[in-house]
Amino acid sequence: MDSLADKLSFGHIKDPAFECMSLFELRQRVELPGLQRQLDYVAQNSPFYRRKYKDVIGNLNSLHEIFFDLPFTLKDELINDQFGSPPFGNNLCVSPQKVVRVHRTSGTTNRPVIIAMTKADIAATVVSGARCFWSSGLRPEHLVAHCLNYCLWMGGYTDHQSLEATGATVIPYGVGNSRALLDVIRDYKVSAIHCTPSYLAILEDLLRNEFDIKPTMLGLKLGLFGGESGVQDPNFRQHIESVWGIKAMNANYGMADVLSMFGAECYLQNGLHFMGQGNILVEIIDPVTNESLPIEKGVMGELVITNINREAQPVIRFRTRDMAQILDHNPCACGRKSFRFNVIGRSDDMIVVKGVNIFPNLIKDRLARFLDKITGHFQIVLDSPPPVGELKLKVEFRGNCNQESADELVRVLIDDFDAKINVRPRIELVPEGELPRTTGKTSVVIKNYLSQT
Repeated sequence: MDSLADKLSFGHIKDPAFECMSLFELRQRVELPGLQRQLDYVAQNSPFYRRKYKDVIGNLNSLHEIFFDLPFTLKDELINDQFGSPPFGNNLCVSPQKVVRVHRTSGTTNRPVIIAMTKADIAATVVSGARCFWSSGLRPEHLVAHCLNYCLWMGGYTDHQSLEATGATVIPYGVGNSRALLDVIRDYKVSAIHCTPSYLAILEDLLRNEFDIKPTMLGLKLGLFGGESGVQDPNFRQHIESVWGIKAMNANYGMADVLSMFGAECYLQNGLHFMGQGNILVEIIDPVTNESLPIEKGVMGELVITNINREAQPVIRFRTRDMAQILDHNPCACGRKSFRFNVIGRSDDMIVVKGVNIFPNLIKDRLARFLDKITGHFQIVLDSPPPVGELKLKVEFRGNCNQESADELVRVLIDDFDAKINVRPRIELVPEGELPRTTGKTSVVIKNYLSQT
């Protein structure tokens, strides 16, 4: 087992001071001073925020004094601003000549946001990402296949840099041509893979149908996953680890709008450590009342993020729509003192069924208990906007399934949902492989009502 010093430091990004700060110490010594500097910077350089805050306070240079009363920033505001003043909008706080790289968000729920980055922005992002990968076990001795999209998505090239910053050797594979990837993993003796967890299903199908070998025969040792939920569920994780023979780590949580990576597990696999120290300030709010909530064990709410160290496009009180539960704010046995959390879904994906709030992650967690009979792939089908009277699911069965077995499986699944989350869904079983697989993020909420309007 690595020493504590090894767990908290690596190469030229040796930053145990940040990772060993308590939440209170971090806020007082790093976040609040950084927040004041960032707000002063925004007041001087962002036409977008000067216009947004002009009715809030006369002296924009005093924004830090009323920070927790400032209105939230919504993604639609940034999108509309960029649409009206392309390409970067009025929140570009530097001259275009200082922009050295351009990314965009995935745009899975809306038009993408264009992300401009300076050299300093890139450096800060890489440091935070490298902390995440190191925390999840990536080391200089690893040869890692990086299988995220390089096409404008920040998870491609910028995460590649973070992988390299740990000292690991990186194969920049990207997405597509999965058959050749399997050859590369086997022939190059690749020991780690970085991808979305759903991508493994594509590779499993290929190995079974075209290579006729088991995933364990590839020799992978470490799986670094991000971009989707699922790995935090013990049943899904156990399935991955048993089928692939790897250590499956929830290693890459973040969002391009604020910071590409700022959450990752340590070797204890007990929730995501906050890894954005020095770059972002995190709040938790009730998504309905907008009330601020304490960062304490058991608290559940929406993550609101503010940049405190960004040059090109800092955002203030950005509503992420990601719902998180704080698992603990006390020191972890690994030595880190950052708070730990799990992402439980998106506030805009929350489905209200007869008064019960349901997130796709909750459904995935329930289905993961039956992976011997189902593949784990599913869709939530909404024929009308929430609240809905009945939860409709499409679920893939595994292998062959006659009518009698299908009826029994549906009954078992419905009873489990009823017992655990007080909802009896309508379940349609579909053959294995019918639901779409992607090499990137997979959307499971199908909103049929949008196409009917």
